[in-house]
Amino acid sequence: MRKVLVVEDDKFISAIFTMFLRELGHDLVDICTTGQEAVNKSHQVRPDVVLMDIHLEGDMDGIQTAEQLRRELDIPVIYISSDTSSHVIKRAIVSNSYGFLVKPINKKELGIAIDLAYYKHRVDQEQRERERGYRQFISEAPMPLMIVQDERIQYLNNLALELYKTHYIEDVLTTPYLHFIEEESKALVESALHEFEEHGHGFGNLQVAMKDVHGQSFYVLISGSCVVFNKKKSLQITLIDQSGYIYCQKKDNVIKKVLENKGVSYLITDERLKVKEIINSTLLKGVKKNGKPAPAEEIIFKDVDTKEELIYRLFCNGLDEGLFAGHAIKDAAGKTREIVFFPAE
Repeated sequence: MRKVLVVEDDKFISAIFTMFLRELGHDLVDICTTGQEAVNKSHQVRPDVVLMDIHLEGDMDGIQTAEQLRRELDIPVIYISSDTSSHVIKRAIVSNSYGFLVKPINKKELGIAIDLAYYKHRVDQEQRERERGYRQFISEAPMPLMIVQDERIQYLNNLALELYKTHYIEDVLTTPYLHFIEEESKALVESALHEFEEHGHGFGNLQVAMKDVHGQSFYVLISGSCVVFNKKKSLQITLIDQSGYIYCQKKDNVIKKVLENKGVSYLITDERLKVKEIINSTLLKGVKKNGKPAPAEEIIFKDVDTKEELIYRLFCNGLDEGLFAGHAIKDAAGKTREIVFFPAE
């Protein structure tokens, strides 16, 4: 049994509704003749469904009344009218109604329309609750997250806004995601977005060069998964800031390139100072193990706490006479991953 409110200013049709609803087993909570009366009564009795005549006397017609009921009370409305002009139908569609019945009303069709409106409204409420929970999850997630629909940004949390260097979501919202992708990464991201649009497939761990709202570059590791957002298939993208690591890597490559162009010998160690790579083996001339030249993979400098101590160890191990400089290569967390050593000028 549903609680039904009828909004109808024709007494004859109201009497028919009263009879039909009683026979269908529903509870007729009241009959109103104006929009304002219907709003006031709905606040009092909270009906499950409202049957709404479109043409009403007073300041509000049926469609305006239905929109107010949706905003204030979220009550499903079924329109009842003999007017099927295109203008009326378009207004009814835009107002997100839960049905449209044409007079004269058939009892069976009325019963079906009431049940459909009631259950569809419940499903919509559950969907909105899930989306509210999902929005809260995004907002409170300990990582930058954003939602992309039709290749446009539809939502992002505060941590993602920090990467875009703005406090205002409006600076980013509804903008094509590709607008913030640097040219060097556009083909990669375009391919990932196309794959998602065509097949719904997510992606994992793509190194991407992006730019913030001011046009400044930054680097992220992105991954994507399929979610439902605002009732549509959407792409959820996580972003991990890699700028520190990438900038250090670029600096490292520049240093290596300069050293190679100048013909300077250098070596690379891991964070424990174990040798990983040697460029120009004469750099290790004089390093001995049991009286013989030591293999590079067995050379390790232990317990080095300061730059001065490292230089001393390098000198004592016979790595060319003179001082050495070291350049640390760090990962995204700021931890030293490897070190490049070369003679200091």
